[in-house]
Amino acid sequence: MAWERERLPLEQYVMQTIETLQPKLVGLTQELIRRRSVNPPGDETEVAKVLHDELASIGMRVNLHEAAPKRVNLEATLRGLKEGPIFLFNGHTDVVPEGDHTKWTVDPFGGVVKGDLIFGRGAADMKGALAAVTVGLRGIVDAGLELNGHVVFHAVADEEENSLYGTRYMIDKGLAKADIGIVAEGSVFGHKIAIRPAVRGNCWIRLKTFGKAAHASNPSNGINAVLNMSKLLLALDKLRLEHRSHRILPDPTISAGTVIKGGTKTNVIPEYCEAEVDVRIVPGMTEQQVTREFSGVIERLTREDSEFAASADVFSYTPAAEIPESSPIIEAASNATQRVVGYTPMLAAGHGTNDSVYLIRDAGIPVICGFGPGDNDTSNAHGADENVSASELVNFAKIYALTAMSSLRYSNKR
Repeated sequence: MAWERERLPLEQYVMQTIETLQPKLVGLTQELIRRRSVNPPGDETEVAKVLHDELASIGMRVNLHEAAPKRVNLEATLRGLKEGPIFLFNGHTDVVPEGDHTKWTVDPFGGVVKGDLIFGRGAADMKGALAAVTVGLRGIVDAGLELNGHVVFHAVADEEENSLYGTRYMIDKGLAKADIGIVAEGSVFGHKIAIRPAVRGNCWIRLKTFGKAAHASNPSNGINAVLNMSKLLLALDKLRLEHRSHRILPDPTISAGTVIKGGTKTNVIPEYCEAEVDVRIVPGMTEQQVTREFSGVIERLTREDSEFAASADVFSYTPAAEIPESSPIIEAASNATQRVVGYTPMLAAGHGTNDSVYLIRDAGIPVICGFGPGDNDTSNAHGADENVSASELVNFAKIYALTAMSSLRYSNKR
């Protein structure tokens, strides 16, 4: 290996080193999947421990930060030769619930490998990416390179809920300080790697409708709050929010009635109903705008029906975010991708929201909003048989290493 290091360009040697680490990369992904970290209720402890041991074994300084009982964030630092720039990798350790087990063809937490695919909850979103970052950093160390700056890796809790115990906690505690970075969310579309420079925001709204209780045997004596909610949800489903089309992001969406509850007993006309609505927004849109347009729908239905009464209140809001397409991190990631897979990645966007919003808006760090393994078309993130490609993980481990190397510069210490 020493002879090969002398013969090969350093970048090529790092990529070759990572190639030999593929069994470790697959095994680490499997191990992370097997450590349940479902949110809710939220317990990232075991995943953080696995990453702690792996990163510490390559000489990184690793700290665990518990934002609340069992809500553990990992901070690992690969120190360079001097106090140069800081490069941040960010990824989350929590996963959504596995859902109906009968819809899966494998154990959701088994980390089963079939051909090139690794299956399990969190495979694509985003334990495969956590493993790829880890192995990419190991590749840099094993190849004997010394960076002229520091790499910080945050593996955080609570992204699948509201990031209160994760990235937002790290920012509030002054732990998210960097000059440039990557949020390693999935950015593969139809087996083609892309770079996501922008992300939609979300505005979650709680609807309430009100009625009058009565015996269900004589419904005309009451006002059915559930039927009122049905009218409201159907009206909101047809609402098209005002916006300026974004060059990359999908248009705003309204998913009405993602949660609904109402009524107390079969033979009682329900006097109250509650539902939740998921609204996704693009840059330029605000919480106040969404509330105003929802209120307009409620006012119209109230005018049309004297027995209709409702309210709408925002209970969670995250703005959209983006970085300029000319950002140096996009150039570095694009060049690294070209080097590894032979093509220049397109700029694209997913439909969801992630922690890049807080890093860009609150921490002032220009991060790519999504750049990682996990195919938006085939990996079935959040669904049954979620999976990630092993070869895709290897490619991204190489890309992550080369992106950090070109961003910070490096030398050969051996």
